[in-house]
Amino acid sequence: MNIFYQILIILAFSIAGYLFGSIPNSVIIGKYYKKDPREFGSKNPGGTNVGRTISHFAGALTIVLDALKIIIPLTITWSLINYYEPFVNFMNSNYLVYNWYGFGTSLSDLCFYLVAVFGFLGHSRSVFINFQGGKIVSTFVGLMLSISYLSVPIFIVIFFITLKLTKYVSLSSITMASAFTIFAWIIYLVYLLSGSNPEISGYLMYFTISAPISIYLPLTTTYGLIVLIYKHKENIKRLKNGTESKVSWIDKIGKKADK
Repeated sequence: MNIFYQILIILAFSIAGYLFGSIPNSVIIGKYYKKDPREFGSKNPGGTNVGRTISHFAGALTIVLDALKIIIPLTITWSLINYYEPFVNFMNSNYLVYNWYGFGTSLSDLCFYLVAVFGFLGHSRSVFINFQGGKIVSTFVGLMLSISYLSVPIFIVIFFITLKLTKYVSLSSITMASAFTIFAWIIYLVYLLSGSNPEISGYLMYFTISAPISIYLPLTTTYGLIVLIYKHKENIKRLKNGTESKVSWIDKIGKKADK
């Protein structure tokens, strides 16, 4: 009978992740400005389009709030699987350990990563705006920040270096997400090669106090990368044709204002 309730709990976490991810921050912010981002510019309800069609502040706020749609539920879930013993004991009552996959393959650990997976789905196909959605760049950043402290100094820098060189937000986003996905696989492989010792690879995350290291980690980031690339399919076509829009504000960074 336990397995039935365990499945229900897994479904509950998945639904919660989806609903969090579905919050249409861009549309909500657009209502304040009396301007729906789905009707202007690229018509994409994401932070970049909000920044271009409404204001830079509104775009930045949208990006932050969209990242929090992943960070907040993952933080709550992480707290449950680390500090609430009745939950962990119940979910892992039939705990199975697959050495090749690592020790983070319990049902409670699965809940953590499913929150992110369904958060991506909710952001890209929001139930609140007729299953429209953004391109999950901000939510992917939310996952990065929830997984590894190296995300801030390394992968955000990768994004801005690519943007500085190419002026393409879409290409920079895909490059950043690809780099982090490779990093997630490296973390997992280091974990395996160290004899399933979480300490070594754990220091590449949040000093061994972050999400469980298992096959779920790289699979989740790979799924997110696939969705992100799919949502950018039109951008990729324009990149190939040389018709993709470039940003100009990146050139102003680091330059002194004209006197």
